[in-house]
Amino acid sequence: MSIATTLAVFAAGECPPAWADSGPFTTQQADAGHTLFNNNCAQCHRPDLSGAQGPALTGDQFKAKWGDKTVAELRSYIHENMPKTAPHTLADDKLDPIVAWILQKNGEQGGDKPLTKDSAESAKVAK
Repeated sequence: MSIATTLAVFAAGECPPAWADSGPFTTQQADAGHTLFNNNCAQCHRPDLSGAQGPALTGDQFKAKWGDKTVAELRSYIHENMPKTAPHTLADDKLDPIVAWILQKNGEQGGDKPLTKDSAESAKVAK
C-alpha cells in the first residue's frame, strides 16, 4: 500500500488491510504478470492498460469500478470472463501474476508474499 493510500485510509477512520505493511503480491510476481498480461490481455486492454476493445485497467475508470472491492472479486471476474474469446482458461499460475501486475500499475506496492486465491480475499483494490 502506498503511503498516500495508507494516510487516506487512516484519515477516513478506516483500518488498513492486513497487508498494509506488505503488499498483496511480490514484485517478482507482478514482473511475471507483465509478460503474461502482454501475451493474454494486451490485445484488448493495450500494453499500457489504457484500454481499447476492453476497458482501461488503470486510472479513474478502473478505480471507480474496482476501488474498495476485494482483490478476490477482481480476480474472480477476470477468471470468469477473460480472455473474452476463452473465459475460464487462465490458470492460477497465470491469473495471480496478471492481477498482481494490474495492481502494481494502479500504484500498489509489492510485498513479501505472493498473491494467491486465498490471500486475495483479505486484500482490497485501492481507490
